[in-house]
Amino acid sequence: MALLAPAAVAACAADGAGPDAAGAALRSVVLFTWDTTRADRLGSYGHAVARTPTFDTLATRGALYLRAYAASPVTLPSHTTILTGTYPCAHGVRDNAIFQAGDGARLLSEALQEQGFATAAFVGTFVLDPKFGLAQGFDVYDAPDVTTIGLGWNVIERPADQVTQSALRWIDALKADQRFFLWVHYYDPHAPHEALPGERGDAAAEAGRDEYDTEITRCDAHTRTILDRLAARGLDQGLLTLITADHGESHGDHGEMTHGNFVYDATMRVPLAMAPPPAGALPGARLETPVSTVDLAGTILARLGLDRGTLPEARTPPLPADDDADGADAAASRAIWLEALTPYFSHRWHGLRAVVWNGFKYIAAPRPELYRIGDERENLHATEAETATRLAARLAALEREHPPLGWEAAGDLSSEDMGHLQALGYAAAGVIGGDPIDPSLPDPKDRIGDLKKLDQVTIELFTATRLLKLDVALRTGRVQPVAPEQRQKGVEHMARARALLAEIRAANPEDPFLDQVESQILLNLDRPDEAAPMIERALLRAPRNMPLRYNLAVAYSRTGRMEMAIREMEKAITIERRSLQGRRWLVQATVNLRDWPAAAWWLDELATMPGQTEADHEGIRRARARVATELQKSGGAAPRPPAPVAEAELMPEALRQAVPGDGS
Repeated sequence: MALLAPAAVAACAADGAGPDAAGAALRSVVLFTWDTTRADRLGSYGHAVARTPTFDTLATRGALYLRAYAASPVTLPSHTTILTGTYPCAHGVRDNAIFQAGDGARLLSEALQEQGFATAAFVGTFVLDPKFGLAQGFDVYDAPDVTTIGLGWNVIERPADQVTQSALRWIDALKADQRFFLWVHYYDPHAPHEALPGERGDAAAEAGRDEYDTEITRCDAHTRTILDRLAARGLDQGLLTLITADHGESHGDHGEMTHGNFVYDATMRVPLAMAPPPAGALPGARLETPVSTVDLAGTILARLGLDRGTLPEARTPPLPADDDADGADAAASRAIWLEALTPYFSHRWHGLRAVVWNGFKYIAAPRPELYRIGDERENLHATEAETATRLAARLAALEREHPPLGWEAAGDLSSEDMGHLQALGYAAAGVIGGDPIDPSLPDPKDRIGDLKKLDQVTIELFTATRLLKLDVALRTGRVQPVAPEQRQKGVEHMARARALLAEIRAANPEDPFLDQVESQILLNLDRPDEAAPMIERALLRAPRNMPLRYNLAVAYSRTGRMEMAIREMEKAITIERRSLQGRRWLVQATVNLRDWPAAAWWLDELATMPGQTEADHEGIRRARARVATELQKSGGAAPRPPAPVAEAELMPEALRQAVPGDGS
């Protein structure tokens, strides 16, 4: 077994880490999930330059799982697995944004809340916004306030210090005898990777470390702050502590720069430490048996001595120790499900499913892959054909053992939502439907070059957004002044992004993401006449995609087709009733057209929308007063709602009106 990195050993010794009191009853739980954290970047897993003393200390007084796997390489499906104890093939949340855990989903938080636990979650990303279903069973679910964050291709996240401060306030309000379940999620290690001012020392001190290491160190430090506050309040007595990650980061392994498209260890093997250790394991145990984050919910219930029937769908048994009474055959018998369906939902490439079992990993793809655990350099599928066949059968059986539970629901995204997700680097343009494992679909391995180009597109758009101040313009609804030289640089970055998209499109004509991104670029370059046909084509494939509707309305308005533009925005509002920006747009458009009854209606609607400042409400009051005056001048007409939107009207206006006999 690998030893602790020297720095980690020294840190643990300095902390005076030791086992919990023998036999102490466990009363409460704190679960930390560090986003996008590879196991091999922590000291306990042998990263020599790691600075993760909190994690490493937990591992020395508890147990470290050397082969822990996430179920999915993207945030929402992975966390849904952690909190339900079920695989994505069962809970149905297969990708970010376009899925959500429906009301029927059964979460660990609900089971513990019903047992009298105080429950709270503090998360650092919009990807885990309450709208995606994981707030069920939490007394407090504290997520980023997206109404105060810029939109567009500009990185957004709630940094660790803000997550920590919110969690500390909740901890300070806990009663001394209150049992609790606390989930803290840090998003900082997600791309793009950057150190905060003052975090990195001189060159000698930082030798071998990059900004990703620094972000992981930041998570470790904030985790320690939470644990110290729990200890200061005496809430660490009988506390079960777990630290893990939702997935890792490829950093170029197998040609992938970030995560989401493959199921190799770079993104699927995650850190996992738990203290106190499970029965049968001594403090400091380094456990070899492969495990999955799907095991955590059931393990937590078992460690608390609660009836597993409170979470009946959660996978059993709990996390094993290598020397459990029934653990002799554990490594051979425990099959672990992995999947990556983002390639399908975002790009219409073949989705990936995999199984870890009996010392091997098998990946079901158009060109299947087989690897020995811990060595993914050589595909053994051709030379170990019998083993590959056996694992393929085990994968099929595992899927049958975890049938769909019907818990998922379609995600409901507004244009603002889409902006938040794009700002986090997600395509977020997926369309539900079809067969993710259709054998005619391209193998993601064959799209490595396109993935690299998509990463570069994201970088170009991040840069252009900052230069052109598009994030502020989208948030405020006002064009921001930009110096000519800076504007020219921003336009150049947009142009480079578009050129890259053209190269990608040649190989991926059915990719649902490309039309949306390129049309947004064209709008930013003030070329709406080129953007509109592209958006129309995309909407024929995805008629209920609200952000595309929003962009089409903007394109129509900029080409002088205001009536069509307003109708498209009305359709957008019908699809997403919560759109704040859509209502603002409609107010401005109807006021500009002096359509006072329609303006009055949309102002009334806007006044009821959450997420607005007092200055926003003051502006609405002034606008309503003006519109009321104009209505009185025209005879006191009442506010006029939009005409209902029939399903047939979801065809883009320009195309619908071009159909003979369709009322054009």
